[in-house]
Amino acid sequence: MKHCNKCHVDVETNQKYCPLCHQILDGENDPKFKEIYPEYVPLRREVLPITKKVILFLTLIALITLLSVNFLTWNGKFWSLVPVGGVIYFWLIVRYGVLSKQNIAFKLFLLTTFMVIILNMIDQNYGDPELRGWALKYVTPFAFLACNFAISVIIWIRRINYRDYIFYLITILIFSLIPIVLVLFGVIKDVTWPSISAFAAAIFILLFIIFFFPKSIKEEIKKRFHI
Repeated sequence: MKHCNKCHVDVETNQKYCPLCHQILDGENDPKFKEIYPEYVPLRREVLPITKKVILFLTLIALITLLSVNFLTWNGKFWSLVPVGGVIYFWLIVRYGVLSKQNIAFKLFLLTTFMVIILNMIDQNYGDPELRGWALKYVTPFAFLACNFAISVIIWIRRINYRDYIFYLITILIFSLIPIVLVLFGVIKDVTWPSISAFAAAIFILLFIIFFFPKSIKEEIKKRFHI
């Protein structure tokens, strides 16, 4: 029998962490004790592998068709980049946003990152040269800012254990440094407030978590990096 000092309950288990608060349990393992788990009943219907293959096949056909038409009607411009980016992003939404079992934070992080990449590619290859850079100046910082707040709202509303999401918050914080670095090196010159705002918001969210949950963060780092 183990004991959780935070919940003040005895737990009959050989697991290391409390099932309620995920703190480290006190006590020794009982070699005679056997963990018994109830049968898992999935809450949603399993996505058949053929469904994923069909979606991937249709996506590849659409990409090949767009690129072929572009080259057959070549006029010096790679116009197919816009619809190709849209098709790829649609596939990412369906494959990882709908069909994937990954948690919501991972989906938001992945889809936001690819959206930023695709829009920056479109920005650098199309449109008025005088307006070029809108994706870098506005879309990139605001996209990561929105993703940061979206994850935070999900944690707050759904009462999800924040430790499941801290890795992605830190990752987005790292990506939020990119606009600041571009400003420091002069790549972004005219409009800098979106980059500064996104970085400041990411810092605020991270400091909020560290301030209110310092002990839990330390234990989570130990778990993730096997310290």
